[in-house]
Amino acid sequence: MSYSDIETFRFDQSGLNRVKSLPKGSDWPVVYLISNSHQVYIGETSSASIRFRQHLDNPERKRLKEIHILFDTEFNKSAILDIEQSLIQLVSADNIYEILNKNGGQSQKHNYYQREKYQAKISAIWSQLQKKKLATKDYEVIINSDLFKFSPYNSLTEEQTVACFTVLDDAIDMLNKDIKGAFVLHGAAGTGKTVVLINIINRLVNATDFEMDDTDVEEALSPYLRIRRKIADYVNQHGPLKVALVLPMASIRKTLKTVFRKTKHGLKADMVIGPADVSNEEYDILLVDEAHRLPQYKNISWRGTYKANTTSIFGQSANPEKYTTLDWILRRSKYSILVYDNAQTVKGSDITEEQFVNAFDKEEVAIKHWTLQTQMRCKGGHDYIDYLNDIFNCNSDLPRKEIIDYDFKLFDHVDDMVKAIKDKDKVFGLCRTVAGYSWRWISKGCSSVEEVRRLGLEDITIEGHKYIWNMSDKEWILRPSAKDEIGCIHTTQGYDLNYVGVIFGEEIDYDKVNNQITIDPSRHFDSNVQNGASPEQLKQYLVNSYKVMMSRGIKGCYVYVCNPSLKEYLSKYIG
Repeated sequence: MSYSDIETFRFDQSGLNRVKSLPKGSDWPVVYLISNSHQVYIGETSSASIRFRQHLDNPERKRLKEIHILFDTEFNKSAILDIEQSLIQLVSADNIYEILNKNGGQSQKHNYYQREKYQAKISAIWSQLQKKKLATKDYEVIINSDLFKFSPYNSLTEEQTVACFTVLDDAIDMLNKDIKGAFVLHGAAGTGKTVVLINIINRLVNATDFEMDDTDVEEALSPYLRIRRKIADYVNQHGPLKVALVLPMASIRKTLKTVFRKTKHGLKADMVIGPADVSNEEYDILLVDEAHRLPQYKNISWRGTYKANTTSIFGQSANPEKYTTLDWILRRSKYSILVYDNAQTVKGSDITEEQFVNAFDKEEVAIKHWTLQTQMRCKGGHDYIDYLNDIFNCNSDLPRKEIIDYDFKLFDHVDDMVKAIKDKDKVFGLCRTVAGYSWRWISKGCSSVEEVRRLGLEDITIEGHKYIWNMSDKEWILRPSAKDEIGCIHTTQGYDLNYVGVIFGEEIDYDKVNNQITIDPSRHFDSNVQNGASPEQLKQYLVNSYKVMMSRGIKGCYVYVCNPSLKEYLSKYIG
């Protein structure tokens, strides 16, 4: 038998008899899929025949028609756990089948001997599933999709798992004690905070929907089972939890609405809401992603709605300038879970650190904190993120570093960089060029790149080359035309890219004499960022924006710099 063969059997007694007769049918690690035309159960076991019998005896599996068993001469227990979880995530993102797994596979990522070799098998396994009509979309398309990246079936690292269950344990404790509580998850860009939030809300929504089988041996022996049962006991006693995921940024909010709608596992699109949506309902638990982007009354275009929401929550005499949307969230929820990173605040309407801290005192909230440390996005890891911070802090004794396993380059000519990003996009997909807001958006309102060029309304001119700002501010990264446009901070924050190209505009420079980054407000054209900001605040917003954009790339970051002094400074640190 060759490696990674998938054999299909009828899901009945005759199929079971055939499996029993196979050399690897009774005592060999395998992964399997049991399916009908629209549903699938994905599992792993050390004995295909025994597990087959258990599923046949399960009334919930009676509707299934075929079992597809993946045999591989190199499989071991760790490998099949890993491959099972990967297939659950892939099938979910393929969005053809309703996944019947109540557990969602293993709850935690495991590192094991030669994991890279087994992970490399998955694309070939997926191709076989396509041939058997069990999968439709190509592997590369799926792993770049948001349905895959934001899947509730993502298995967590050990660090993320501990954070997830610590939050869940505290949440149910506070609800049982009728104490208003909050948990703040800290962590730099790329530490997987959004994935943890989605895992948490998935466990809350599906609190009573889990079963014990041989995929859960490790969890059965861990304290996590106790917490899962505690959540289930609370739900059985009090009814389903009223929960929602609050996303301040419209673009990523739309993306996650789509993910929740298509997941088909208890999550619903209306569970994803904006800050303004919390004013009319009471919640057991509100989860907030990018809480540093929660708006205040300052520098927003919807002041009438903001004032109405504030008075509906806090009374007719409430001054909207004294309340932030975080105050709304804390008042409307019994418990709140917030992802917070002040280094990603990028505009004047964002809640300040002082407002964030004071909100918990005003509502007398029992608050706990947790920090995620491990860099999950950039292959350069924390070395790369720390290096960026040191560069922008202008540490005079900073040595030049080579970031291992990360493609970090400075380009002399802008079009060379733009073309390089397009070339990477042909290979990997999801590679985009972004820039600081140093050019007016004169093409706003045009419906296509062709229309912009026909009317001569290109927004950005550098070295004689003309470029166009993003044609949409909603899910721009996901649009096929995005490779021919230039995005900004507002279209990229919250998303992952394979490669990112970053253009440093004319609004940001370097002062050699004083060894510091400088800002020219006259060359910055985002009024929502500038309004009401002091020069120092504007500088921090722009530096934060560039660091956020530079941390979007999983495999690499390419850089072009307009101002010669800043280019010379960065050339000391970027190859």
